[in-house]
Amino acid sequence: MTELLHILTILAIFTLASCIATAMLRKILIKKSILDNPNERSSHTIPTPRGGGLALMSILLLGWAGYGASSTTPLPGFWYIFAGSIALMSISWLDDLKNLSPKSRLLIQVIVVCASLWAITHDGQTIKLFPEIIPQWLDYLFIALSWIWFINLYNFMDGIDGITGVETSTITLGLILIAFYYSWQPDALYLPLFVLAATLGFLIWNWEPAAIFLGDVGSVPLGYILGWFMIFLITKGMWAAAFILPLYYLCDATLTLIKRAIRKQRIWEAHKEHYYQIGAQNGLSHKSVSLVILACNTLLVALALFLSADYPWYSLMISLIIVSSTIKLLKTNNTGKKNQN
Repeated sequence: MTELLHILTILAIFTLASCIATAMLRKILIKKSILDNPNERSSHTIPTPRGGGLALMSILLLGWAGYGASSTTPLPGFWYIFAGSIALMSISWLDDLKNLSPKSRLLIQVIVVCASLWAITHDGQTIKLFPEIIPQWLDYLFIALSWIWFINLYNFMDGIDGITGVETSTITLGLILIAFYYSWQPDALYLPLFVLAATLGFLIWNWEPAAIFLGDVGSVPLGYILGWFMIFLITKGMWAAAFILPLYYLCDATLTLIKRAIRKQRIWEAHKEHYYQIGAQNGLSHKSVSLVILACNTLLVALALFLSADYPWYSLMISLIIVSSTIKLLKTNNTGKKNQN
């Protein structure tokens, strides 16, 4: 009971702090005219402040700094992940302001991910996704490339009101429940708790109609942090849960990328071809699309929590069916009216 009260207190305090910080930041962004102006690829119709991730990430990292300083059981590579998050925030904020080239952004991401993997292993944690199947160095290469892809897909998928807030909240809630259920070390529970709280505070302002957007400064470091959490799940032997929790984002982004690559389109350019965007174009409101994904993710969390450890392949197949059904629903829905947000 005492631990539950502690968890709820942290959740309430940091959710409120994130909400207030986002409100204050929004006023500054409007004053400085740092706005996301609509274009033919946008899912919004009015200029909206961009860069809300500055508030979310600042509150998150503030919580991490305080907790990490007192932790006796830090997760492998924690302080490198902390520093890497700041580095990705910095380069992404510059990108939000000046539209940096994809190559420069990718270079920083590669450096941060490689340094982070080194730090995790330096702290004594071996990462084995394919044990006894491929050499260790090839395993690490696959994990590094997957981590970089996850960072970018998290950025690609942040295209309508509330969607990344919903995705981040459900993934971190799943991590918290798994850590609590299996009685893992405190950091495995509290570090995602700070992410959940900061995200909920921001989501209050990002829910339809969004008063502020996350921006690359938020979506990129969030993808990096959540990718680290997925790697932690793998080190705990819960590789299926690591795929199941973010499975909707993984499938939507990857399938869309493959389609665009086949058509020889520039995969790094903004577009409106993701399945969640198609759902909005078919007439669903941003809120409705986000709620559909919330329902999908709730089922994925349950599968990751109760089934993935003992029946990894079975749970993964069920999860794929759930995500496929969600994508089909978004593709085929037609309410007869276009989303006006």
